[in-house]
Amino acid sequence: MAPALIWVARADGWLVGCVVMAFEFQAAYDELNPADDDYRFYADLAARLAAASVIDLGCGTGTLARLLAARGHRVVGIDPDPDMLRVAEGKGACGQIEWRLGYRDRADTGAADLFVMSGHVAQVFLDDEAWMQVLRDARRALRPGGTIAFESRNPAARGWERWTRDQTLRTVGSGGDRTEFWHETVDVRLPLVTFDTWTTNLTTGDRHRTRNTLAFRSLDALADSLAAAGFADATFLGDWDRSEVTAQSREIIVTARRPA
Repeated sequence: MAPALIWVARADGWLVGCVVMAFEFQAAYDELNPADDDYRFYADLAARLAAASVIDLGCGTGTLARLLAARGHRVVGIDPDPDMLRVAEGKGACGQIEWRLGYRDRADTGAADLFVMSGHVAQVFLDDEAWMQVLRDARRALRPGGTIAFESRNPAARGWERWTRDQTLRTVGSGGDRTEFWHETVDVRLPLVTFDTWTTNLTTGDRHRTRNTLAFRSLDALADSLAAAGFADATFLGDWDRSEVTAQSREIIVTARRPA
């Protein structure tokens, strides 16, 4: 799957949703991300864990947070993009959700049974220091015995080779306000992959390009970083159907536990 998010890098390791596009990206996010296999996976995980409280880091437009809240979990949704949170809040009340503008440090200490990063948020932390800080903050935010869960694209599957205009082109909007949206890989220096996101307004012909980078960490690198951050009992799946990781798996879906 091509990257649907558009990000702008910050010095603290986060990439923030870009707002200099030819259309309002935050409002179109849900249209660009119609699949819900990941949301259902994390919601089912929360139910199996009987997680009373969940932190959703990088919550975006709040789809996962709202699903969790509708199932009775208390949720704190954290995102660095105020426009994403505006869209999330605009969807109306749904169970117990608290929206917080900011980063990993907005998570309260020892507050959650489950700490989730969906939407490939784990890949926006490009260097090892930033990634380790996220994992340490996740461990801090979890109660003893709590679980961290996230997914990262599997570098063995070489998904960036499919990030071409032909294979990623989508059109969003309606009527006279339709915009083409696609990705093109620019450079691969693993674990980093740099790509351009292009948009073209079909009415005006205006075209915009945003260049960004994601980290494709291997299964071994993810396992090592989790252990170094103090997590245990890590499990790795290759798809949302809970199949094992192979060289062809496009995802590495991770869960690990903070020891009691």
